[in-house]
Order: sequence, then C-alpha cells, then structure tokens
Amino acid sequence: MDGNGRWAEAKGKSRQYGHKIGSSKVYEVFKMCVDLGCKSATFFAMSSENMKRDDIETDFISDLLKSSIEKHFSDLLANKIKFKIIGDTSSLPEDVKKVISNAELATKNFTELKMYIAYNYGGQWDILNAIKTVLSNNDSITHDNLSRYLSTENDYPDVIVRTGGFKRLSNFMLWQAGYSEFEFLDVLWPDITDHEIKLIFKQYIGTKRNFGIVK
Repeated sequence: MDGNGRWAEAKGKSRQYGHKIGSSKVYEVFKMCVDLGCKSATFFAMSSENMKRDDIETDFISDLLKSSIEKHFSDLLANKIKFKIIGDTSSLPEDVKKVISNAELATKNFTELKMYIAYNYGGQWDILNAIKTVLSNNDSITHDNLSRYLSTENDYPDVIVRTGGFKRLSNFMLWQAGYSEFEFLDVLWPDITDHEIKLIFKQYIGTKRNFGIVK
C-alpha cells in the first residue's frame, strides 16, 4: 500500500495524515475484493525495513493499527472474516498486542474469508522463521514443511498489487510469490478506487496460468 506519505506531502499535509487516510482505505478495499469474488487478501502495512523510520511515524502507525481493528471488529465477526497479523509484533505496545490477540482469537475459526495485515513483516524474516520452526520441531526441511510454517500457512497470493509507481517486491512474500501475477499501479494508495480494483480482477481472470506446465 505504497504512497501514503507522498500523497499527503503533495497536498501540503503531514505524513501522518497520509497514513490515516491510507488506513481508512484498507477495509473498504477488502470489501471491494470480496464483492468481486476474492476470499483472502493481505495488506502490507509495514515492512521490516519500514520499522527503521523515526519513532513518531512508527508509533502513529501502530496506533492506527489498533484503532482500525477496534473500529472494524464487529464487522469481522458479523461477516465471519478471519483476521490475522503476519510479521514480528513483539515490539508493539502491550495495548496494541492485546487488541490484535483478541481479534485473532475471536475470528480464528472462520474459514470462508481471510484478512491479513502484514506489520513489521519481511519475506526473508518469514522464511528464516519457518526454517527455525521446522528445526525446533525436528521435522525435515521439505517444501511442504517450510510452506506449512510460513506466517501465511500455505495461503499463497494469486495476485500481488503494488501502488505508488515502484516496481519491486520490497521483501514481500518472497517464498509465496513464486507464481503470483503482478500488478504495479502508478496510483498512490489513498487514491485507489473500485475502478482500479475491477481492472485488476478483469486482467487476472483473463490470464492463463500454467505453472510451468505445457497445456
């Protein structure tokens, strides 16, 4: 979800304002995707590298995470949406971790719809963490075992979309993205609309996916 800061600065506003508006788009976009047939979506809020930004910005975003979960908690329950944070949440304030834990516990048995937020997440971290878990469980290092212990639990993205004009993964789902389709949009995240979302779905539906096999 790239472009919050640039969007705000172009309007003479603070980066925090951009993050606030960007955060407000997340659930809205998730509902658009569900209406178009999507069952699972992950929103990349903060990368491992983003956490190196100044404390004012990272603290503000962690507060946004907490308030957003609280705001949409009843909707998650009503619509039976499984909610999960993927990433290293150990450095988050205790009140934020409590809200996350509550939402995850309350929705853990839902299976039809899944909404993930990647926070302090990195694809390299995810792979290393999975390997450590495999070894600690005395399991053999195989494709299936490693996949099973990733934070996404065998849930691989069919499509990865990046807003903001840059064409790179920025350490996002490096293992899981092996056969994902990619869409890079020039639009900044706060400006994304149902028009862009519908075009992405149309493009995906029209794509033949062979996964390396000649058909």
